[in-house]
Amino acid sequence: MAGEGELILGQTMPYSGPASALSAVGKVQTRYFQMINERGGINGRKVKLISLDDGYSPPKAVEQTRRLVENDEAVAIFGSMGTAQNAAVQKYLNGRKVPQLFVFAASDRFADPKTSPYTISGMTLFSTEAATYARIVSESIPRARVAVLYQNDDYGREYLRSFKAELARLDPQSEIVAVAPYEVTSPTVDSQVVSLASTNANVFLNASTGKFTSQAIRKAGALGWHAQQFLPIGSNFVATILKPAGLDNAKGAISATPTKTVGDPEWTNDPAYLEWLAFMKKYYPEGDIEDQLNFTGWNVAVLMTRVIEACGDDLSPQNLMKHATALKNVALPGLIPGITVSTSPDDYRLIKALRPQRFDGERWIPMSGTMAVR
Repeated sequence: MAGEGELILGQTMPYSGPASALSAVGKVQTRYFQMINERGGINGRKVKLISLDDGYSPPKAVEQTRRLVENDEAVAIFGSMGTAQNAAVQKYLNGRKVPQLFVFAASDRFADPKTSPYTISGMTLFSTEAATYARIVSESIPRARVAVLYQNDDYGREYLRSFKAELARLDPQSEIVAVAPYEVTSPTVDSQVVSLASTNANVFLNASTGKFTSQAIRKAGALGWHAQQFLPIGSNFVATILKPAGLDNAKGAISATPTKTVGDPEWTNDPAYLEWLAFMKKYYPEGDIEDQLNFTGWNVAVLMTRVIEACGDDLSPQNLMKHATALKNVALPGLIPGITVSTSPDDYRLIKALRPQRFDGERWIPMSGTMAVR
């Protein structure tokens, strides 16, 4: 498989194309394994992470993943970015029994041991997160009138479906009064937000990403639409999402997260956070310490290291999957204390609890303790 004393991991990232900002994950993870190798590797083996550009294109992801498996002889695909990209290679990797580990995609399809036993997500699933927001709505805004902006792809549709099902279960008298999809190729979502605001809904589920989240927050503020807004984990970053939207417009928004927030005073003296800052300074000095992706990417690389360590000398696909799906309350440095990672052969969901938080105009303030989902 790999050279003597070497373990090869492969991944694809959008180093070019419309989502190139997401490639921060690949950059920080290659630096992380550089550090691990300088310290002697894992169980005496050096780890070679080959990270290739897929341009955020599923066909390109297929081409590059085949190259990693068939030419570079990667023992596993680790942390590849994107729902459509990972879905495009899922059947191929499972057919060849190549572990597809801790991918940066949160669809339930990446936590389905019956259909894809060699695939596991590295993120909080959309269904877990959406169900958390439905629970908060049912407990704090009974008989809510909900308007939803969502991305017209697998991510957005799955998010909406999960939220809708859980809200109907918890509060049948709540109503989703309007939904508005948008395409990732659209220049703006202003018209969708105008349409949603016209319903006078008192809850706004803003299930969007990147610049569209910023646009939606800004437009809702400009319209004076003060519904209780909910923002996804991947769209709640203060520096890159909320600042461009106008911090005042985002004030009062609710999100939930399993991870510590970069730049937040809560973690100023946290040993694990300081460890990450020291790592960034030494191994990735040009990396942005205000970019949450650099923190999350590092945290998932730590998890991958724990799994490789547990495998000892047996790095067969079966043994990698055995240990990746037998994690028991693993505390990771990037997770909020009290939130751990657990998996089993029947349950591939990594994260089963989140901490709700509210934006006060400057930072995210915890609303309560952690909230577990079914």
